[in-house]
Amino acid sequence: MTTSLVRRTRRVSRTTTTTATATTTATPGTEESGTGKNRGIGSKVAQSFVRLIATTVMVAAIATFLFLAVGPRVLGYQTSTMLTGSMSPLINPGDVVVTVPVPVQDLRVGDIITYHIPVDDQRVETHRIIDLAVNSEGTATVRTKGDANNGADPWTATLTGGHVDRQVFTVPYLGNAIRAIRDPLVLKILMYGAPAALVIMLLVSIWRKKPEGHDVDASDAERPLPALDRRPLKRLAREMNSKEAAKKFAATYTRLLPQRVDRISHALSAGNSDLAMDAVLSLKTSSSMVGALRMEQHCVHLERALVMTDQTAAVEASEKVRQHQPQLEKVLGGQTPRRAA
Repeated sequence: MTTSLVRRTRRVSRTTTTTATATTTATPGTEESGTGKNRGIGSKVAQSFVRLIATTVMVAAIATFLFLAVGPRVLGYQTSTMLTGSMSPLINPGDVVVTVPVPVQDLRVGDIITYHIPVDDQRVETHRIIDLAVNSEGTATVRTKGDANNGADPWTATLTGGHVDRQVFTVPYLGNAIRAIRDPLVLKILMYGAPAALVIMLLVSIWRKKPEGHDVDASDAERPLPALDRRPLKRLAREMNSKEAAKKFAATYTRLLPQRVDRISHALSAGNSDLAMDAVLSLKTSSSMVGALRMEQHCVHLERALVMTDQTAAVEASEKVRQHQPQLEKVLGGQTPRRAA
């Protein structure tokens, strides 16, 4: 009777110890999952923000190119940048004035036109008509004035050719952007930096692309995943054209699972990081093929710790691999007995 009581006491003690250990290790796992989830959300938000900015800049650049280079050739309008404040507040310095050619007979007092002044350097001016006379030959004589100027322009312009550019609308600030782009430094940045940025974005998108059949990516590694996903095995059965072959593969995975887990533990105990990495990659690859998502997730954490040469994190991740082993064997329907940690 005494012997029986001692045995019962030992069993209760072992059960209590196991329960206490499970309770103790559950809290860090929960905290890690919450922290990882927050990091994953933050990473996705940052990536979305960067993509939004890149898309906006690209769309704006394409729209500007079409507006300034293609539009005038296709639609027949003209653009010019306002350099002074003589037409403020309607047209301010840096605004782009869009004009279309109209017959001089259609001009009216109050229209804003863009024309070459008849004095000095015959520069292009955009001012409002305050006096207009059109003869029978289709020649117009105009007096103009800037809205912000106190008096009329000190000249009378004769518009020949039968047409003159009349303002239809204004694009604010676009001229400032164009002048900034024409700066030599900005031109060099756009000439060399933009192609380099595109190449880098392309390479990053290729590197980050999830391979077909691989169910764990960088963000998945930060949140808890189910123990098993049946889809990879179903896909494997279709590829092998045999459900039995897929079942045998899963059975082989289950049978070799304890050996692979032990191999990782022994390599870490011996301080052989190369051997540990080989064992982790082997387990991660086979887990991906069988659909053992959580085991693959633990392997990703362990692989990351080995790459960072963080021995403490590697040991912790290895322990999670071992702790998850019995549950995975049960889910897979394996008959492998639970091994002591």
